[in-house]
Amino acid sequence: MRPAGSWLHVVPLLSAITTISQAVELPLPVKLVHQFPAPAYLNSIYVRPNGDIYVTTVWPDASIYSVSGANTDTPKASLVHTFDEINVATSITETEPGVLAFLGGNQSSIGVGIFGTFGVWEIDLRPQAKGGKPTIRYAVPIPDGGLMTGIQALPESPSTVLVSDSLLGLVYKVDTLTGKYEVAIRDEDSMGHPSWTVTPFGINNLRIHNGYLYWTNSYLASVYRVAITKDGYAAPGAKIELVKRLQTIYLDSICLGPGDGDTIWGATNADNRLVAITADGNATFVAGSPTEMTIAGSVAPGFGTLPGDTETLYVATGGSLLFPVNGTITEGGKIVAVNTTGFGVDESKPQEKTQPSITFSPQTTSWMEYLFQFPLKHLSLFRS
Repeated sequence: MRPAGSWLHVVPLLSAITTISQAVELPLPVKLVHQFPAPAYLNSIYVRPNGDIYVTTVWPDASIYSVSGANTDTPKASLVHTFDEINVATSITETEPGVLAFLGGNQSSIGVGIFGTFGVWEIDLRPQAKGGKPTIRYAVPIPDGGLMTGIQALPESPSTVLVSDSLLGLVYKVDTLTGKYEVAIRDEDSMGHPSWTVTPFGINNLRIHNGYLYWTNSYLASVYRVAITKDGYAAPGAKIELVKRLQTIYLDSICLGPGDGDTIWGATNADNRLVAITADGNATFVAGSPTEMTIAGSVAPGFGTLPGDTETLYVATGGSLLFPVNGTITEGGKIVAVNTTGFGVDESKPQEKTQPSITFSPQTTSWMEYLFQFPLKHLSLFRS
Protein backbone atom coordinates (compact mmCIF):
# COMPACT_ATOMS: atom_id res chain seq x y z
CA MET A 1 0.00 0.00 0.00
CA ARG A 2 1.30 3.47 -0.97
CA PRO A 3 2.22 5.76 1.93
CA ALA A 4 -0.15 8.69 2.31
CA GLY A 5 2.69 11.17 1.76
CA SER A 6 3.21 9.91 -1.78
CA TRP A 7 -0.01 11.62 -2.91
CA LEU A 8 1.72 14.95 -2.36
CA HIS A 9 3.59 14.35 -5.62
CA VAL A 10 0.32 14.02 -7.48
CA VAL A 11 -1.20 17.40 -6.63
CA PRO A 12 1.21 19.65 -8.59
CA LEU A 13 1.02 17.32 -11.58
CA LEU A 14 -2.77 17.30 -11.56
CA SER A 15 -2.82 21.07 -11.38
CA ALA A 16 -0.43 21.43 -14.30
CA ILE A 17 -2.30 19.05 -16.58
CA THR A 18 -5.72 20.51 -15.86
CA THR A 19 -4.31 23.96 -16.59
CA ILE A 20 -3.12 22.76 -20.01
CA SER A 21 -6.55 21.38 -20.82
CA GLN A 22 -8.28 24.70 -20.20
CA ALA A 23 -9.07 27.01 -23.11
CA VAL A 24 -6.71 29.96 -23.45
CA GLU A 25 -8.10 33.24 -22.19
CA LEU A 26 -8.77 35.97 -24.73
CA PRO A 27 -7.62 38.50 -25.63
CA LEU A 28 -4.11 37.10 -25.92
CA PRO A 29 -1.43 38.98 -23.93
CA VAL A 30 0.15 41.87 -25.84
CA LYS A 31 3.43 43.57 -24.95
CA LEU A 32 4.97 46.67 -26.53
CA VAL A 33 8.40 46.01 -28.05
CA HIS A 34 9.15 49.39 -29.63
CA GLN A 35 7.24 52.44 -30.80
CA PHE A 36 8.43 54.80 -33.52
CA PRO A 37 7.77 58.55 -33.52
CA ALA A 38 4.57 59.71 -35.24
CA PRO A 39 3.68 59.65 -38.06
CA ALA A 40 5.70 56.51 -38.86
CA TYR A 41 3.54 54.01 -40.77
CA LEU A 42 5.11 50.55 -40.70
CA ASN A 43 3.99 48.29 -43.53
CA SER A 44 5.75 44.93 -43.26
CA ILE A 45 7.74 42.78 -40.87
CA TYR A 46 10.40 40.11 -41.29
CA VAL A 47 11.97 38.16 -38.41
CA ARG A 48 15.44 36.88 -39.28
CA PRO A 49 16.74 33.51 -38.04
CA ASN A 50 18.89 35.35 -35.46
CA GLY A 51 15.77 36.95 -33.98
CA ASP A 52 16.34 40.45 -35.37
CA ILE A 53 13.18 42.10 -36.69
CA TYR A 54 13.18 44.21 -39.84
CA VAL A 55 10.32 46.54 -40.74
CA THR A 56 9.65 48.84 -43.68
CA THR A 57 7.80 52.15 -43.78
CA VAL A 58 5.46 53.69 -46.33
CA TRP A 59 5.05 57.03 -44.55
CA PRO A 60 6.43 59.67 -44.18
CA ASP A 61 9.27 58.11 -46.21
CA ALA A 62 10.72 54.80 -47.34
CA SER A 63 12.89 53.49 -44.53
CA ILE A 64 14.08 50.18 -43.14
CA TYR A 65 14.52 49.72 -39.40
CA SER A 66 15.82 46.82 -37.36
CA VAL A 67 15.00 45.82 -33.80
CA SER A 68 17.33 43.51 -31.91
CA GLY A 69 16.61 41.83 -28.58
CA ALA A 70 12.87 41.90 -29.16
CA ASN A 71 12.37 39.03 -26.72
CA THR A 72 14.33 40.79 -23.95
CA ASP A 73 13.53 43.63 -21.58
CA THR A 74 15.86 45.96 -23.50
CA PRO A 75 15.10 45.81 -27.24
CA LYS A 76 17.11 48.16 -29.43
CA ALA A 77 15.78 49.83 -32.59
CA SER A 78 18.10 51.14 -35.30
CA LEU A 79 17.61 52.93 -38.59
CA VAL A 80 19.16 50.82 -41.36
CA HIS A 81 18.51 53.22 -44.23
CA THR A 82 16.19 55.97 -45.47
CA PHE A 83 15.82 56.21 -49.24
CA ASP A 84 15.87 59.31 -51.41
CA GLU A 85 15.15 57.48 -54.68
CA ILE A 86 11.78 56.10 -53.57
CA ASN A 87 9.15 57.13 -51.05
CA VAL A 88 7.64 53.76 -50.09
CA ALA A 89 9.07 50.37 -49.04
CA THR A 90 6.25 47.87 -48.90
CA SER A 91 7.46 44.34 -48.11
CA ILE A 92 10.67 42.55 -47.13
CA THR A 93 12.13 39.03 -47.02
CA GLU A 94 15.55 37.28 -47.03
CA THR A 95 17.02 35.74 -50.19
CA GLU A 96 20.29 34.49 -48.71
CA PRO A 97 21.84 34.79 -45.26
CA GLY A 98 22.35 38.49 -44.61
CA VAL A 99 20.78 39.67 -47.87
CA LEU A 100 17.29 41.15 -47.68
CA ALA A 101 15.07 41.79 -50.69
CA PHE A 102 12.33 44.37 -50.46
CA LEU A 103 9.83 46.11 -52.71
CA GLY A 104 10.20 49.83 -53.25
CA GLY A 105 8.73 52.54 -55.45
CA ASN A 106 6.80 55.77 -55.37
CA GLN A 107 3.25 56.59 -54.37
CA SER A 108 1.14 59.72 -54.71
CA SER A 109 -0.61 58.98 -51.41
CA ILE A 110 -0.69 56.00 -49.05
CA GLY A 111 -1.83 52.98 -51.02
CA VAL A 112 -1.83 54.74 -54.40
CA GLY A 113 1.29 53.65 -56.27
CA ILE A 114 2.74 55.42 -59.29
CA PHE A 115 2.75 53.02 -62.22
CA GLY A 116 6.16 51.85 -63.40
CA THR A 117 8.17 53.02 -60.37
CA PHE A 118 8.31 49.76 -58.40
CA GLY A 119 10.78 46.92 -58.35
CA VAL A 120 12.87 44.62 -56.18
CA TRP A 121 15.69 46.15 -54.15
CA GLU A 122 18.37 44.40 -52.09
CA ILE A 123 20.14 45.42 -48.94
CA ASP A 124 23.26 43.44 -48.01
CA LEU A 125 23.85 43.37 -44.26
CA ARG A 126 27.05 41.30 -44.36
CA PRO A 127 29.48 44.26 -44.31
CA GLN A 128 28.16 45.08 -40.82
CA ALA A 129 30.03 42.06 -39.45
CA LYS A 130 33.29 43.90 -40.21
CA GLY A 131 32.12 47.30 -39.01
CA GLY A 132 30.94 48.51 -42.40
CA LYS A 133 27.60 49.79 -43.64
CA PRO A 134 24.99 47.77 -45.52
CA THR A 135 25.20 47.99 -49.30
CA ILE A 136 22.10 48.66 -51.38
CA ARG A 137 21.27 47.95 -55.00
CA TYR A 138 18.25 48.20 -57.23
CA ALA A 139 18.14 44.53 -58.20
CA VAL A 140 15.20 44.23 -60.60
CA PRO A 141 13.23 47.21 -61.95
CA ILE A 142 9.75 46.20 -63.12
CA PRO A 143 8.71 49.12 -65.35
CA ASP A 144 5.44 47.53 -66.48
CA GLY A 145 4.30 46.88 -62.90
CA GLY A 146 1.93 48.74 -60.64
CA LEU A 147 1.79 48.89 -56.83
CA MET A 148 3.83 45.94 -55.50
CA THR A 149 2.89 44.92 -52.00
CA GLY A 150 4.06 41.40 -51.09
CA ILE A 151 7.29 39.43 -51.54
CA GLN A 152 8.20 35.84 -50.66
CA ALA A 153 11.31 33.81 -51.46
CA LEU A 154 10.84 30.36 -52.96
CA PRO A 155 11.85 27.82 -50.29
CA GLU A 156 14.08 25.73 -52.62
CA SER A 157 15.60 28.66 -54.54
CA PRO A 158 15.34 31.75 -52.31
CA SER A 159 17.10 34.06 -54.76
CA THR A 160 13.88 33.82 -56.77
CA VAL A 161 10.91 35.61 -55.24
CA LEU A 162 7.18 35.84 -55.85
CA VAL A 163 5.88 39.40 -55.89
CA SER A 164 2.25 40.53 -55.71
CA ASP A 165 1.04 43.47 -57.79
CA SER A 166 -2.00 44.95 -56.10
CA LEU A 167 -2.83 47.33 -58.93
CA LEU A 168 -2.72 44.75 -61.74
CA GLY A 169 -4.00 41.80 -59.70
CA LEU A 170 -1.25 39.26 -60.36
CA VAL A 171 1.89 37.58 -59.03
CA TYR A 172 5.30 37.95 -60.66
CA LYS A 173 8.16 35.48 -60.46
CA VAL A 174 11.40 37.47 -60.13
CA ASP A 175 14.96 36.15 -60.33
CA THR A 176 17.07 38.56 -58.27
CA LEU A 177 20.32 37.18 -59.72
CA THR A 178 19.53 37.45 -63.44
CA GLY A 179 17.03 40.32 -63.25
CA LYS A 180 14.44 38.38 -65.25
CA TYR A 181 10.79 38.41 -64.29
CA GLU A 182 7.50 37.08 -65.63
CA VAL A 183 3.87 36.74 -64.62
CA ALA A 184 3.53 33.50 -62.65
CA ILE A 185 -0.13 33.60 -61.55
CA ARG A 186 -2.99 35.86 -62.54
CA ASP A 187 -6.61 35.68 -61.36
CA GLU A 188 -8.97 38.62 -61.55
CA ASP A 189 -11.55 37.23 -59.10
CA SER A 190 -9.17 36.66 -56.20
CA MET A 191 -6.36 39.12 -57.01
CA GLY A 192 -8.10 42.00 -58.73
CA HIS A 193 -9.55 44.98 -56.91
CA PRO A 194 -13.33 45.28 -56.53
CA SER A 195 -14.97 48.03 -58.59
CA TRP A 196 -16.30 49.78 -55.49
CA THR A 197 -12.96 50.31 -53.71
CA VAL A 198 -11.70 53.79 -52.89
CA THR A 199 -8.25 52.91 -54.26
CA PRO A 200 -7.34 50.30 -56.93
CA PHE A 201 -6.03 47.83 -54.37
CA GLY A 202 -6.46 44.06 -54.85
CA ILE A 203 -4.05 41.31 -53.79
CA ASN A 204 -1.91 42.46 -50.89
CA ASN A 205 0.41 40.25 -48.85
CA LEU A 206 1.41 36.70 -49.82
CA ARG A 207 2.96 33.73 -48.02
CA ILE A 208 4.30 30.32 -49.07
CA HIS A 209 3.41 27.53 -46.66
CA ASN A 210 3.50 23.74 -47.01
CA GLY A 211 3.30 23.74 -50.80
CA TYR A 212 0.67 26.47 -51.11
CA LEU A 213 0.78 30.13 -51.97
CA TYR A 214 -1.55 32.11 -49.71
CA TRP A 215 -2.59 35.71 -50.29
CA THR A 216 -4.99 38.33 -49.04
CA ASN A 217 -7.38 40.50 -50.97
CA SER A 218 -7.66 43.39 -48.56
CA TYR A 219 -10.96 45.03 -49.50
CA LEU A 220 -12.63 41.63 -49.81
CA ALA A 221 -11.25 40.77 -46.34
CA SER A 222 -10.44 37.35 -47.74
CA VAL A 223 -7.66 34.77 -47.78
CA TYR A 224 -7.05 32.61 -50.87
CA ARG A 225 -4.58 29.88 -51.70
CA VAL A 226 -3.39 27.67 -54.56
CA ALA A 227 -1.01 24.73 -54.69
CA ILE A 228 2.26 25.70 -56.38
CA THR A 229 5.27 23.95 -57.85
CA LYS A 230 8.75 24.36 -56.39
CA ASP A 231 9.38 26.82 -59.25
CA GLY A 232 6.57 29.13 -58.13
CA TYR A 233 3.87 28.39 -60.67
CA ALA A 234 0.37 27.12 -59.96
CA ALA A 235 0.52 23.32 -59.82
CA PRO A 236 -0.98 21.53 -62.84
CA GLY A 237 -4.73 21.26 -62.35
CA ALA A 238 -4.66 23.27 -59.12
CA LYS A 239 -7.63 25.50 -58.46
CA ILE A 240 -7.62 28.69 -56.45
CA GLU A 241 -9.45 28.20 -53.16
CA LEU A 242 -11.19 30.74 -50.96
CA VAL A 243 -9.85 29.87 -47.51
CA LYS A 244 -11.88 32.39 -45.53
CA ARG A 245 -13.87 35.56 -45.97
CA LEU A 246 -13.94 37.55 -42.75
CA GLN A 247 -16.66 39.69 -41.23
CA THR A 248 -14.46 42.75 -41.05
CA ILE A 249 -13.79 45.91 -43.02
CA TYR A 250 -10.32 45.08 -44.28
CA LEU A 251 -7.58 42.45 -44.10
CA ASP A 252 -3.96 43.47 -44.49
CA SER A 253 -1.13 40.93 -44.14
CA ILE A 254 -1.05 37.35 -42.84
CA CYS A 255 1.37 34.71 -41.65
CA LEU A 256 0.95 31.03 -40.74
CA GLY A 257 2.17 29.08 -37.77
CA PRO A 258 3.66 28.71 -35.30
CA GLY A 259 6.15 26.40 -37.00
CA ASP A 260 4.47 24.20 -39.58
CA GLY A 261 1.05 24.83 -38.07
CA ASP A 262 -1.74 25.84 -40.43
CA THR A 263 -3.35 28.56 -38.34
CA ILE A 264 -3.53 31.81 -40.32
CA TRP A 265 -2.90 35.01 -38.36
CA GLY A 266 -4.17 38.19 -39.97
CA ALA A 267 -3.82 41.91 -39.25
CA THR A 268 -7.05 43.81 -39.93
CA ASN A 269 -5.58 47.36 -39.98
CA ALA A 270 -8.83 49.35 -40.21
CA ASP A 271 -10.32 47.98 -37.00
CA ASN A 272 -7.09 47.44 -35.06
CA ARG A 273 -7.36 43.70 -34.47
CA LEU A 274 -5.54 40.39 -34.90
CA VAL A 275 -7.55 37.44 -36.20
CA ALA A 276 -6.67 33.74 -36.07
CA ILE A 277 -8.16 31.36 -38.64
CA THR A 278 -7.68 27.74 -37.61
CA ALA A 279 -7.40 24.82 -40.03
CA ASP A 280 -11.08 24.00 -39.55
CA GLY A 281 -12.03 27.43 -40.90
CA ASN A 282 -13.03 29.04 -37.61
CA ALA A 283 -12.02 32.69 -37.26
CA THR A 284 -11.43 34.28 -33.85
CA PHE A 285 -10.39 37.85 -33.09
CA VAL A 286 -7.69 37.23 -30.51
CA ALA A 287 -6.25 40.68 -29.76
CA GLY A 288 -7.03 44.35 -30.22
CA SER A 289 -10.28 46.23 -30.56
CA PRO A 290 -11.82 48.81 -32.93
CA THR A 291 -11.87 51.31 -30.02
CA GLU A 292 -8.44 50.57 -28.50
CA MET A 293 -4.85 51.50 -29.31
CA THR A 294 -3.42 48.08 -28.34
CA ILE A 295 -2.50 47.21 -31.93
CA ALA A 296 -3.82 50.34 -33.63
CA GLY A 297 -3.63 49.96 -37.40
CA SER A 298 -2.29 46.39 -37.26
CA VAL A 299 -0.64 45.71 -40.63
CA ALA A 300 1.71 42.71 -40.54
CA PRO A 301 2.41 39.69 -38.28
CA GLY A 302 5.46 37.41 -38.07
CA PHE A 303 6.52 34.71 -35.62
CA GLY A 304 9.69 34.78 -33.56
CA THR A 305 12.50 32.50 -34.67
CA LEU A 306 14.66 31.95 -31.57
CA PRO A 307 14.23 28.95 -29.24
CA GLY A 308 11.58 29.80 -26.65
CA ASP A 309 10.22 32.60 -28.82
CA THR A 310 8.60 30.69 -31.67
CA GLU A 311 5.08 31.13 -30.27
CA THR A 312 5.51 34.89 -29.97
CA LEU A 313 3.78 36.69 -32.80
CA TYR A 314 5.31 40.07 -33.56
CA VAL A 315 2.88 42.54 -35.13
CA ALA A 316 3.83 45.76 -36.91
CA THR A 317 1.32 48.61 -36.98
CA GLY A 318 0.63 51.79 -38.91
CA GLY A 319 -0.54 53.71 -35.86
CA SER A 320 -4.13 53.91 -37.19
CA LEU A 321 -2.95 56.70 -39.51
CA LEU A 322 -5.48 55.81 -42.21
CA PHE A 323 -8.32 54.85 -39.88
CA PRO A 324 -7.99 56.89 -36.65
CA VAL A 325 -9.28 55.16 -33.54
CA ASN A 326 -12.59 56.72 -32.52
CA GLY A 327 -12.23 58.96 -35.56
CA THR A 328 -9.42 61.14 -34.18
CA ILE A 329 -6.64 59.18 -32.42
CA THR A 330 -3.42 58.17 -34.17
CA GLU A 331 0.10 57.35 -33.00
CA GLY A 332 3.50 56.34 -34.30
CA GLY A 333 3.69 52.84 -35.70
CA LYS A 334 4.98 50.18 -33.32
CA ILE A 335 5.96 46.56 -32.92
CA VAL A 336 4.10 44.52 -30.32
CA ALA A 337 4.61 40.94 -29.15
CA VAL A 338 1.53 38.73 -28.86
CA ASN A 339 1.85 35.58 -26.75
CA THR A 340 -0.02 32.88 -28.70
CA THR A 341 0.93 30.02 -26.38
CA GLY A 342 -2.01 27.71 -25.81
CA PHE A 343 -4.22 29.07 -28.57
CA GLY A 344 -5.83 26.34 -30.68
CA VAL A 345 -4.00 23.15 -31.51
CA ASP A 346 -0.46 22.84 -32.80
CA GLU A 347 -1.11 21.29 -36.20
CA SER A 348 2.55 20.28 -36.49
CA LYS A 349 1.90 17.76 -33.68
CA PRO A 350 -1.28 15.94 -34.75
CA GLN A 351 -1.10 13.50 -31.87
CA GLU A 352 -2.11 16.31 -29.54
CA LYS A 353 -5.42 16.77 -31.33
CA THR A 354 -6.86 13.56 -29.89
CA GLN A 355 -5.50 13.92 -26.37
CA PRO A 356 -8.50 13.69 -24.02
CA SER A 357 -9.17 16.46 -21.56
CA ILE A 358 -8.76 15.58 -17.90
CA THR A 359 -11.41 16.85 -15.53
CA PHE A 360 -12.39 16.52 -11.90
CA SER A 361 -15.62 17.45 -10.15
CA PRO A 362 -15.91 16.76 -6.40
CA GLN A 363 -19.63 16.10 -6.87
CA THR A 364 -19.38 13.50 -9.66
CA THR A 365 -15.83 12.17 -9.84
CA SER A 366 -13.89 10.03 -7.36
CA TRP A 367 -10.12 10.41 -7.01
CA MET A 368 -9.65 6.93 -8.49
CA GLU A 369 -11.81 7.78 -11.54
CA TYR A 370 -9.79 11.00 -11.92
CA LEU A 371 -6.45 9.16 -11.96
CA PHE A 372 -7.63 6.63 -14.50
CA GLN A 373 -8.03 9.48 -17.02
CA PHE A 374 -4.26 9.97 -17.23
CA PRO A 375 -2.40 8.46 -20.19
CA LEU A 376 -0.21 5.47 -19.19
CA LYS A 377 2.93 7.41 -20.09
CA HIS A 378 2.34 9.61 -17.02
CA LEU A 379 2.08 6.75 -14.48
CA SER A 380 5.83 6.79 -13.80
CA LEU A 381 5.47 10.30 -12.45
CA PHE A 382 3.46 8.94 -9.51
CA ARG A 383 6.33 6.82 -8.20
CA SER A 384 7.74 7.89 -4.86
